Amino acid sequence: MDYIPITDIERNEMLKRIGISSIDELVKEFKPALKRKLNLSIPKSEFEIMRHMQDLAKKNIILKYFVGAGSYNHYIPSAVNHLLMRGEFSTGYTPYQAEMNQGTLQAIYEFQSFICLLTGMDVANASLYDGASALSEAALLSSSHNGRKRVFVQEGLHPQYSEVLKTYCDGADLELTNEIDDKTACVITQNPDFYGNIENPWELSERAHKVGALFITCVVEPTSLALLKAPASYGTDIVVGEGQSFGIPISFGGPYLGFIAVKDFLLKKIPGRICGMTTDSKGNEGFVLTFQAREQHIRRERATSNITTNQGLMALAATIYLALMGRSGLTTAAKLSYSRAHLLHDKLKNIGFEPLNKKPFYNEFLLRAPKPSDEIISILSEKGILGGLELGDDKILICCTETNTIQDIESYVSIIGETL
Repeated sequence: MDYIPITDIERNEMLKRIGISSIDELVKEFKPALKRKLNLSIPKSEFEIMRHMQDLAKKNIILKYFVGAGSYNHYIPSAVNHLLMRGEFSTGYTPYQAEMNQGTLQAIYEFQSFICLLTGMDVANASLYDGASALSEAALLSSSHNGRKRVFVQEGLHPQYSEVLKTYCDGADLELTNEIDDKTACVITQNPDFYGNIENPWELSERAHKVGALFITCVVEPTSLALLKAPASYGTDIVVGEGQSFGIPISFGGPYLGFIAVKDFLLKKIPGRICGMTTDSKGNEGFVLTFQAREQHIRRERATSNITTNQGLMALAATIYLALMGRSGLTTAAKLSYSRAHLLHDKLKNIGFEPLNKKPFYNEFLLRAPKPSDEIISILSEKGILGGLELGDDKILICCTETNTIQDIESYVSIIGETL
């Protein structure tokens, strides 16, 4: 407890709140286990350890993956990991000394450029922690910009993003509201939304701007940007999202990559830092951190954000992925995701599933199963397929990417068809 910066009074208040009187009482259930001797085997050689690990690995079962809901199983070219693991990239932290970090700074600059190309926005920063925190930072930015305290969220936002946003708003005295008026700081929409629906954001964008609010588009599945119109085209002021689909494995939920891009007039309010290109005294091109809010470092009471770093390694993975895929490669992956999702959707509809999407969808869709959804998911799992995300009332959210082959789809439908 010596390293936790709280007073005795604060500690006692917390203990009282949870109904105990001491730290020892808090951990008493664990003490017997901590005192128990570990039954370790005799030391093994490197060869023996490798053989042991290989035997363990053989027990893993690779399931065919039809789950999305904010985390997507796209194919990652092998070159991404080979380049990402170079020592020059994995050891740097924050590139304050530009003359020592030109490679890192250039990678950040390229990442920013890719995000601007995809979103159509003017400026992107060097990345944020994840999509949920990026959205929440955008809400804080909006309030800082226009001095308002209300945040409107269109139905269909990812529920975990909603929870993070609520936490941020509670801490910043912002109010989540279901009305758009002259007290609204920002209007938030997710496109495609959590259920896969592709929104038509024009009307919502116009309503936001009519009352002087900022319009925020959240993109959780960013490969959709290869097919859908860029958010800037329908009047978005801030685009945020999750970059996991760009060369980052699912990895049990992280680390992931948040991105944020804005119009020019919000340049000096964007959280984090921005890398820019410049020239030195001899005319050579170089890269530096062009903008970063000084208040984040020395005048924190004036800061609009406490974000002072970025997901540099994950942003590099996304940059390498996008550079390797190029415009045509990313478009091909997006088209395959779209077509295979619609193929599976139609086949399931034909065997009795009820379609629940009332709007067009990209690579994710919602169906109601003709029998208990938990039975269907369990049967698929036994056959090596993660069939989707159960949402209650026999609803299943299902996703396809380019990694789901036609044969995978046929197997999915055949297994379910045998049980109906």
